[in-house]
Amino acid sequence: MVVCRLILSRVFFPVFLLLTNVSAIAQTGKGYNVLFIAVDDLRPELKCYGAAHMKTPNIDMLAGQGVLFERAYCQQALCAPSRNSIMTGLRPDAIGIYDLQTFFRTKVPEVVTLPEHFRKNGYHAESLGKIFHTAHQNQDDPQSWSVPSTLQRNLRQRVEIITRGDTTGLQGDFPKINGKNLPYYLSEAPEPNMTDAVLAETAVKKLEELRDSTFFLAVGFVKPHLPFVAPRAYWEMYDAASVKIPDRTPVKDMSPLASANSGELRMYHSIPQAGDMDDLLSRNLIHGYYASVSMIDAQIGKLLKALKENGLSEKTIVVLWGDHGFKLGEYGEWCKQGNLEQDTRVPLLISAPGIKKGVKTMSLAELVDVYPTLCDLAGIAKPSHLEGVSLLPVLKNPGKAVKKVAISQYPRGKSLEYDRKTEIMGYSIRTDRYRYTRWQKYENPDEVVDVELYDHRDTQMAGRNLARQPELKKELQRLDRLLTTELSRYTLLRPQKVSK
Repeated sequence: MVVCRLILSRVFFPVFLLLTNVSAIAQTGKGYNVLFIAVDDLRPELKCYGAAHMKTPNIDMLAGQGVLFERAYCQQALCAPSRNSIMTGLRPDAIGIYDLQTFFRTKVPEVVTLPEHFRKNGYHAESLGKIFHTAHQNQDDPQSWSVPSTLQRNLRQRVEIITRGDTTGLQGDFPKINGKNLPYYLSEAPEPNMTDAVLAETAVKKLEELRDSTFFLAVGFVKPHLPFVAPRAYWEMYDAASVKIPDRTPVKDMSPLASANSGELRMYHSIPQAGDMDDLLSRNLIHGYYASVSMIDAQIGKLLKALKENGLSEKTIVVLWGDHGFKLGEYGEWCKQGNLEQDTRVPLLISAPGIKKGVKTMSLAELVDVYPTLCDLAGIAKPSHLEGVSLLPVLKNPGKAVKKVAISQYPRGKSLEYDRKTEIMGYSIRTDRYRYTRWQKYENPDEVVDVELYDHRDTQMAGRNLARQPELKKELQRLDRLLTTELSRYTLLRPQKVSK
């Protein structure tokens, strides 16, 4: 079986594909601003997505002003690969990033990022909060922006000032016990002390400052990322006794490669190093996640209010996205870092002048599609290197489909940190009905290790891996061919074998 993917050690991205010939791009844009809102670990469990128990009035209001994508997916369910993908318009294989440490400029130094492209087309481009991500370097790519992004450092200093003199550490966003973060915490600190509230306050001032400019303003909220911390008012929006614990039954016949063992959560205080979370712990964690989501919803409301008060609502494109999915105990697992539906499905909402309002679409979409979509909405030319497709036809006609599948991937085996190769890569496609995942050797992609097939016609849950069902053999073969064909469409994903 020939498998399409990039062997990074042997193929280098052609520089000419990454360079945008800015002089050849006519500045004939429509003059629309862009408010680009990223929310970390936000799963599509929002009232506008049908979750009646959630208190998210501001995100719901944004959904009423634009198009909500019911089936949008990230390229890899981990912060850095996902964010670097949406910001460059390239898939993880093309940029060679699967971990939290690697800075994308070390892999594709000449790539023109989304904000950089807008900046080169006359926009003031500025970043507040978490947009790009590398765990240790905290780099935010200065060449992407019109001004340096210093808010992250200022936020850390602000939090240190707020918590100074508090010997327990139980204040603000970063509660600790015995040197370990608490996984959830009801904070008695005033809301303005929370990092994301400081971010929203800064963004509101920035919108007022930029109201007479043409701008691309990226605002990246940190919560609801662990630890789940929010002020009391947001916890009290939810009745603890009514918080439902999902079905923790493991997926039948699931590949061992599909499980991430909830490793991210197990680094926190009081979390067992193996096995399930008990009911009380599960309920408290979910309650904390909900409270954090509602806190972020309130901050988003401040931005939408600022747009209106500054006369910007009718001339600003607003896109709200989550960087990947998140499991809250489904199948007995937590967090992300896999290829299941709960790992890869994300919220994506787009509001813009001239598009449909208050509608939902079932058209498949990927985060890598956001770059070309924003170019089309703003009326500026698209760079040639983009691997996504514009969703503008869907925004004008939500019943239209622009792609057959959404592609995600996740590595398993050896760590990919510091250029060590993974042993196995899992490629996953989501069609209208199925999710098919193929786990294959990274250094010998012809060697398939395992496959998974889930039927999502009637449910988001993956009840059983159907890949071993004889009656679905032909469907499995069809999806395998489709995966290979779809991967082969991309510039850097060419059928090849590794020379020994």
